[in-house]
Parts: sequence; C-alpha cells; structure tokens
Amino acid sequence: MRTDTLSTNFSGGEISPLLYGRPDLAKYADSLKQARDVVVMQHGGVRGRPGTDYLGEVKDSSKLTRLVPFVRDQDNAYVIEMGDGYARFWKDGALLGAIYEIATPYTTSDIFNVDFTQGADTMFLALGTLPIYRLRRFGETRWVLEAAPLDPAPFDAIGRRQATAITLGATSGSTTATAAAVAFLASDVGRTIQHNGGEATITGYTSTTVVDVTVTSTFGSVTLTASEWVLTGSPQTTCTPTDKEPVGKSTTLTLAAAGWRSDDVGRYVTLNGGLLKVTGYTSTLAVSARIESVLSSTTASEADAWTLETAVWNAQDGYPASVTLHQQRLVAGGSARFPQTIWGSRAGLYNDFTKGTLDDDSYSFELSSDEVNPVQFLSSNRDLVVLTYGGEWVLSGGIEKPITPTNVRATPQAKVGSAKVRPEQIDDDLYYAQRGLSALRTLGYAIDVGGYRSGEASTFSEHLVSGGVENISYQQSPERVQWVQKSDGAYLAVTVSREQAVRAFTLCTPAADGVVESMATIPEGGEDKTYMIVRRTVNGATKRYVERMNWDAYQDCRVTKTPASATVSGLGHLAGVTVSAVADGVDLGDFTVTAGGEITLPRSAASVAVGARFTPLIRLLPPEFGTGMGAAAGKRVMNGKTLVLFKDTVGCNVNGQALAFREFGEDVLDAPVSAYSGWKDVSDFGWSVEAGEVEISQPQSYPWTVLAVVRRVTANPG
Repeated sequence: MRTDTLSTNFSGGEISPLLYGRPDLAKYADSLKQARDVVVMQHGGVRGRPGTDYLGEVKDSSKLTRLVPFVRDQDNAYVIEMGDGYARFWKDGALLGAIYEIATPYTTSDIFNVDFTQGADTMFLALGTLPIYRLRRFGETRWVLEAAPLDPAPFDAIGRRQATAITLGATSGSTTATAAAVAFLASDVGRTIQHNGGEATITGYTSTTVVDVTVTSTFGSVTLTASEWVLTGSPQTTCTPTDKEPVGKSTTLTLAAAGWRSDDVGRYVTLNGGLLKVTGYTSTLAVSARIESVLSSTTASEADAWTLETAVWNAQDGYPASVTLHQQRLVAGGSARFPQTIWGSRAGLYNDFTKGTLDDDSYSFELSSDEVNPVQFLSSNRDLVVLTYGGEWVLSGGIEKPITPTNVRATPQAKVGSAKVRPEQIDDDLYYAQRGLSALRTLGYAIDVGGYRSGEASTFSEHLVSGGVENISYQQSPERVQWVQKSDGAYLAVTVSREQAVRAFTLCTPAADGVVESMATIPEGGEDKTYMIVRRTVNGATKRYVERMNWDAYQDCRVTKTPASATVSGLGHLAGVTVSAVADGVDLGDFTVTAGGEITLPRSAASVAVGARFTPLIRLLPPEFGTGMGAAAGKRVMNGKTLVLFKDTVGCNVNGQALAFREFGEDVLDAPVSAYSGWKDVSDFGWSVEAGEVEISQPQSYPWTVLAVVRRVTANPG
C-alpha cells in the first residue's frame, strides 16, 4: 500500500510519549514526536529558536540575580537587574550609566519572591516580610526606591502585641497571667489573650502585671513569648468624644476606665459612625485625636460599640506578598497573619487606605473557604483574579459596577491551586503554574458558563513541563511565544494564538551547557525583546551573563567582531568554550576559545559572529493511514521519497543526510550561501517499523524554517 502523507501544520508542538498510541486524536496529525530548539509559528511551520547576544556580566556572578521588566512605554522600557541589595538598569541592550545602581532592601534569598505591579513611572514591590516599596523613575539615571508612603496603611481592630513575656499559672482552667513588665490596664477585663492556638479571657484585674484569666483553648506552654502573644479587641469601657465635627478638628477622647497606652498615638478609633486618629497621649483615661470623618454625636459609646484599630501590616504580622493595580486602586493581599485577606486603597489614591463606606473608600475582604488558601498572586483582568495555594478566585462588584467597600462578590472558580510563580496574561487567558509545579494552566472568562474556566494548557506536552516551572515571560512579536523557564535551567517555547487555535510546546536548551536563571521581556525597537540571565562555566569559573534573544542570531552568547586579521579577540566571556564562527555569512566550523579570549580562523574576514552552537531539530510522528488491511501502525513502512518545503533556509540535514543548498559557479566558495525557499527532495530511507519517521535538523549556524513535509510511504502488509 503506497500513499503520500502531507504535514503542513505543526501547531501541536511536541506531543507527550503517552499519546504515541493515539493517532485518533485530531491533535496527533498536527504534532511532532520531538521538537528541540525550535519555535512553532502561529501559521503552523517551525523555525529555529532565536539565539542570544551577549550583553554583559551581572554585578556579582557568585550570586543569583533576577530580571524584572519596567515598561513606561515603547520608547522607555527597561530591564532591572535585581541582585543582593542592589538594582541596575538595562535598556536597548546596555547598562544605563557606567556604574549607576541603587540600593535595595532585598537579599539574594528575597529577590525571586518579590511581586510587583506598575503604573506609568511608578512600580510597587511586595515581599511578605518587608513593607511595600515604591520604585520611581525620574530619568535614565535617576531612580528612587523607598518604602511606599502609605498614609494610612490598612488598619483594623486586630488587638495589640505586648513587648513583654507572660507566665500562666496553668495552661488550662481558671488561673492567673503574670507579665514580666507593665502589660495590663483595668479596661482589659473582657479582652482575650491568644498565643499559638491557646486562648484565655481576662476575668479580673489585679495590677498592671497580674490579671485573672479563664483558659478557653489550652496553651502549649505556661510561658507566652514577648511580642508573640496578642491582646485582642479594644478596651472594654465607654469612650466619649468632646467634638463630632468638622473634619480636621482636634478633640479629646475620654474613657471611663484606664485603657489608653502611650503607643496608641497614630492608631485609629471608629466611634459614633466617624473616624478619628489618635494624635497625643495625656493619660490612661484621655487622648487627643483628629477627626478624619464626621461623627454622628458626642454621646458616650459603650464597650464593643467603638474600636481601637492599628496597622494591619507590621513586622510581627507580616506584609502583603502580592500587589496589583485594579480599577484605579493599589490592591494587595496575603500577609502572614491574614493570608486570605485582600486590601484595596482608595480609588485614585494608591497610598491611602482610609476605611469607610463610600464607594471610593478603601476596602478589605477575606476569602471564606473551608481551608486556608494563602494568596499567591493578584492579577487585574476583566475582574480581580486571585490565585491562592488551594484554588482560584474572582472578586467583582455588581453588574457593571466596580468593587467598593459595600459591593463585592468573591467567587471561587476552580480548586486547583497556584504555585509561587508569577502568572502572565496572554490575550484573555491568565497562564499560571499549577501547585506542585507539575502543569501549566490557564484561567479565562468563558461566556457559556458566565464565569472563569481553568484548564490545563500542558496536557498534551506534560513531559516537557515535568521538573518544575520557575518563570513565565511573554513575547508578542515577532512571534507570539510564551517563554517558560524550567527548574533544570532549560526553557520552553510555547506558541500561543487563540485565533489560530495554536498552543505548541517545544524544548530549548542553552548552548554550551548554559543554565537559564531568569527571564524578562520588554518592547524595544518595534518588537519585543527577551532578556535572560544565563549561568555558564567559563575557564572553570561560574559566570552569570545577561543575554538577549535575537531572531537573527543562530548562536548563543554571541558577539560580532570586525577583526583586523584571522585572529578574533575579545572573547574572554567564552574562554575555554567550543564555539562556532560565521565569517562574512559563512559557517567556518567549531573553534575553542583560548584562555586569553581568542580564536584563529583559517582566513580573515570583515565581520565574524562568534557564539556557542545549538542544533534546531524536529522529528515527525509516524503517519497513520489505511492500508486496505487495517491501520499502518506496527507494520514495516518505507519512505519512498520525502519532500521538505523550506523558507529562507541555509543548510539542513534530513535523517542525518546533508541537503545541498550551494549553487556552484565562479567566486562562490568563500561567499555566503543564499537563503532558499521551496521544496527539496530527499532520497529513500529504507524499511522501518517506525513507520516513516523523519528527522529534520540544522547543524549549522544558519537560518532554518520548515513549512511542510510530504512523505511517500509504502506499507508492507506482511
């Protein structure tokens, strides 16, 4: 049985070995058995992946370093090199300023846990163990990083931590609590002491260091560590203001029993429908306060009808782990003490988290679920998407309404869970790493369900994702590619086009045993450019280089030189590495760079590109077709002829056989081979039970694009 099979679409990318026996799947016909160092184009063909240009070494190659994109607009886009306590800035492939850098509070162990969001020339950075910071750009070499001037930061009636230890008379029942220093006041009777799951209600006041308590949840120890136990609630006594208005007026707040402490200055009081900020301490019975919003009256407010509120974000309780900008608010979430809480600033005022009930006041909401779901990331999409460790949520207002303090719907969308890998928005889908790093998933709005649908993007290529995901970076042009950095230092090229129904995975490996440790993409010169930090071993030493993908480069860590002779110098960054050299467009083969950073060519050249060689390769799946006696699978098959359709290609191997691309004539031996577009014939490959398997590769540092393959296949019925 003889037939011609035509492969014109490789939009399935490399398919999982678990699907080799599923030719019945529509995706099978569009997929590849293997795809290495190639990118599937949204049109269906494949091309060699971009090489990388060497830009420079990071500040300290002995330490991990991260790249963060900062995009003001197309003409002002930067990549931040974030290292141990510093930040440097790259633009158009070069560092800004000869030695310009700024100090940061982030250590090597912090940098990959920092989340960020940006609006215009300001970026907010969040790390659960530090306050939110604000990075502002004032010029090419004028950047300012400082703690965001939140005034106020979110506050609530979360109680207070006392900087003194407590000793309990017993871990259960009715007993006493004795503090090592002043800790209690008379109005603390009725409040609760909490520590590591233990809980006790204060039932009697003896002195500032001794109170009677009734344990309601057993403590693990009789010793409660200073600053770790919490006195919950507010003073249990009446509070009376002297004034109710206007805003900005100073008033006095008087308690019926001792309850004010000197460190209450700066805290907030909600009272009689208004809000006040404590500005001065007079005694345990009286403080001065500024009216922030008008009170309804000056009558005494009973215990539990007023609250003393303190900053929710602090060193003991933690700071937000994630930030985003959504509906003109700075939104943050996921602190250590409140892992499921989300806070939004006042509308249009990113630094103001003043509470209230007006639509433009700040808000805070806690995700209610049957398990603890720490917020991993926040993403501003059609709605506010919240990725947590245990599931995916969406926060929205009413119909055609924004989120406000009194109008929010928190709706769970899926119960899969997200890993601590920053997600990436592509068209209408949010791509994120599944909890456990075993899969790449999408979350997108689906009209048919009136909500968001989570799906596994890597189902058909799950073997490529195995080993873990570290980073996701999206390049929109010249090809729509999602670069997925893997834990093992390789990376995936995931071509994504919803319009063309393309989602193709291929595996890429940095040449010369390089290891990718960070990636970031920014717009430059009319297209997107992806920067990478690649760890390399050079002359036995560990080096970390900033490299930039280049679709017109066919080597990694490449530099272009104009040598005065056959000796090419200035290659110290590749000392000891085997490289290829393309001289005046001709691949002259492999050379080993000397310790002094040189190679010697067999002839001189006007321009030489030197870099580490990689080999783009695809291997086609066995075709399935009817033989008249059942399926072709398992039968001995011969490729009578293979035709490959190339575009702008120079050189190629098919099943190890080199194809001729050079046209002979006068003065052509030292001239570059012209790029070829069209069909090429390949001779017979013989009989095989692999059913006409074809491998197409590019072993030379030249351009290479495959659009289609025709296989004339004969199946042996025996």
